[in-house]
Amino acid sequence: MRTLVRRAVICGLATAAVLGPMTASGAAAEAAAPEPRLYAPSALVLTVAQGESAATAVPLRAVTLTCTPTAGGTHPAPKKACEELRSVEGRFDRLGGEETRPCIKIYDPVVVTAQGAWEGRRVNFEKMYANSCVMQTEGSSVFSF
Repeated sequence: MRTLVRRAVICGLATAAVLGPMTASGAAAEAAAPEPRLYAPSALVLTVAQGESAATAVPLRAVTLTCTPTAGGTHPAPKKACEELRSVEGRFDRLGGEETRPCIKIYDPVVVTAQGAWEGRRVNFEKMYANSCVMQTEGSSVFSF
């Protein structure tokens, strides 16, 4: 009987020696793993095109802009553009420049578009300006690329 008890104790210690480190490392791995965070996506494709409407315009430039979880994309100033969009709660129709300068009155239409998602809401924005000077004056840094 003592032999059986001794073998059970030895087997138990061997099992604890083998499984103990695995359990400890598993617990450490779980503690080190970041918590999954869910967020509404904010990823957009922005374009500037020559013409009166996006459907018929000739694209000149296009960039991507991602604001969530961090600012990024091919936009030259993603942090500034994301801050500006957050200040108007992603409402592109509320964007406007602070700059005031005179522009020539030559009609050479430019259209800007934004398509994608802002904080989980679909975005499909289009606005036409009389010329690029007006776009830079009345527009925002979001479309400065």
